[in-house]
Amino acid sequence: MKGFHSAIQQNNTILEYNTIIIITEYKLFAKNTLKIYNTKNIVYHGDNIKPAKIPTCIESLDTILHGGLPRGSLTLLLEDGGAGGFEFAITTAARTLQKNTRTPGEDSIVPEKVCYITFTRSKEDIMNEIALSFQKHHATIEEKMKQSRIEFKEFSEAYFASSFIPTRWRNRSKREPSLRSLKWSEEEENLIEALIEYLDKNADSSLIIIDSLTALVQYSLQHMKWNDLILFLYGIQRASKDWKGLIYTLLNRNICNRRKQEEIADCTDGVIVFKWNDPGGSTQRERIMQIEKLRGVLPTLYHENIANFEIQITPQKGFEISNIKRVRGRV
Repeated sequence: MKGFHSAIQQNNTILEYNTIIIITEYKLFAKNTLKIYNTKNIVYHGDNIKPAKIPTCIESLDTILHGGLPRGSLTLLLEDGGAGGFEFAITTAARTLQKNTRTPGEDSIVPEKVCYITFTRSKEDIMNEIALSFQKHHATIEEKMKQSRIEFKEFSEAYFASSFIPTRWRNRSKREPSLRSLKWSEEEENLIEALIEYLDKNADSSLIIIDSLTALVQYSLQHMKWNDLILFLYGIQRASKDWKGLIYTLLNRNICNRRKQEEIADCTDGVIVFKWNDPGGSTQRERIMQIEKLRGVLPTLYHENIANFEIQITPQKGFEISNIKRVRGRV
């Protein structure tokens, strides 16, 4: 965004302007002032323009991010096994549920609802893992489920349809099977269409956790073309701007080759990497979080010389930033 001298022909007359051009997701503007612009995910303070934020509700991180992540964004949580991506998502969800939707005087807006989408795991399995790891978070989630502020949506029936996995494995219902239950529903016939329909109905002003993109990548190997999966992710990224919420999608590192992983990352607004750092010797391995891409936020991290974050996961608090690693010598 910068000013320049322009000439525009209108009704056979050349009009000259010193203009500022701003290109947003929605429109192209050419005016000599910033005060006229208005988009769905921007906050205005006089002449200052800021992206509206949704807090992660992890205070040690939100302070660094100046309020949280950009509202209306798709963020990829790219993780080594057990390195913190799942724990980050669960901690964010539980603490989001403890907050009011809007704190007076703040630009950050807390999502009204949390939706946890799973393809291969059951709600009971996920809740058991949370109970074993974070009892306080488990209690919060159970309480808020009764208030309909969080819901778990399982797509396992659709995911495993047409596979050799027997019905008794993928359906944990203890009811006797009936002729109707043995028929495929529309949801089972097309997983992606069912997922689109669910997001259209529930994603508005919500925190969405998709567990996991790893499962969708594996699904695409048998049921769809790779380009269709990429097109679907671009569609979610575009629609997220209208939903005005926040979407996390988990992906295991190295499940795809480098080219495909970069294609997936390119579909998103942000990429947060969770990995293990092995210092060697007898020192215990460390969990490291690195923000590789975050539209509207990454320049701030660069300006503050932040390279990555050491993270700590405890039963009491869940996910926390324990230390900030900065780049030395940068001016």
